[in-house]
Amino acid sequence: MGIEDASMRNGRALSDQWADSVVVRPRTTEQHITVHKRLVLGFAVSILTLLIVTAVAVALSVSFERCSAESGGALAANGSGSSSSKWKQSRDANSSHRDPEEDQQPWRLPRLPGTLRPRHYELRLSVQMENFSLSGEVSIEVECVRATRLIVLHADRLELERVLVFSDGKRSAGAMRIQRRFQHQPEQVHVIALHREMKPLRSYKINITFTASTEHELLGFFRSSYLLHGERRFLAVTQFSPTHARKAFPCFDEPIYKATFRVSVKHESCYQALSNMPLEGTTVSCCLPLLSSSSSY
Repeated sequence: MGIEDASMRNGRALSDQWADSVVVRPRTTEQHITVHKRLVLGFAVSILTLLIVTAVAVALSVSFERCSAESGGALAANGSGSSSSKWKQSRDANSSHRDPEEDQQPWRLPRLPGTLRPRHYELRLSVQMENFSLSGEVSIEVECVRATRLIVLHADRLELERVLVFSDGKRSAGAMRIQRRFQHQPEQVHVIALHREMKPLRSYKINITFTASTEHELLGFFRSSYLLHGERRFLAVTQFSPTHARKAFPCFDEPIYKATFRVSVKHESCYQALSNMPLEGTTVSCCLPLLSSSSSY
């Protein structure tokens, strides 16, 4: 009986240990499964939260832009739009007022546009032989042939310092407003864009103050030299034909544009001024008489 009880007890003990081990193993497996499920669930919740936040942000952004556009339109309708709407309106206004004549860019053509015709030049030149420089002022009376806002005339190697345009040649009326002016060197022209249009059959006066240098090149208004008793002396010479008057003063430098000229040359007393026309008189400046109608050269 004792042995049987012992064996029964041992067997019961073994069975109890086996039962405990069997119970423990499933608990461990269940714990692993539970942790894994929690991780998966947490990751899924994070992804879902991120998607929701992104969707909300996009919706708010679209709504904000829509509200801004509506408020901007309302402000523009009330005459107090935002800076961006004002800029857009200004840009549209400028584009709608663009001058078709400027869009054609007549200064790029090899010939002058023919909208103006010169009638008379008053040319005053001052020659400084000590530094080989030239300064002057030209007043050009022109007739408007076709309505235009652009004055296109020749000027090469000249520095135009001041430009004034008078309607009907009347200084008392004040100078016309110049919107802008610029040099287009490929065609050797200077472009003057006026604020308002010049009318056909009316006369206008263009006053230009300019400076230049007397170059070595034998064109335009250039300098030369010669020896006299071993002393080198300098002189200034002109060669305007066929299209080089533009190097001495602003003009309509094409043979078709004939006009009358009155020229005065200011120089030092040790020099002489010579012309192919008789002199009107000699004082501090040398004044040449009114010439017959001729081209700029």
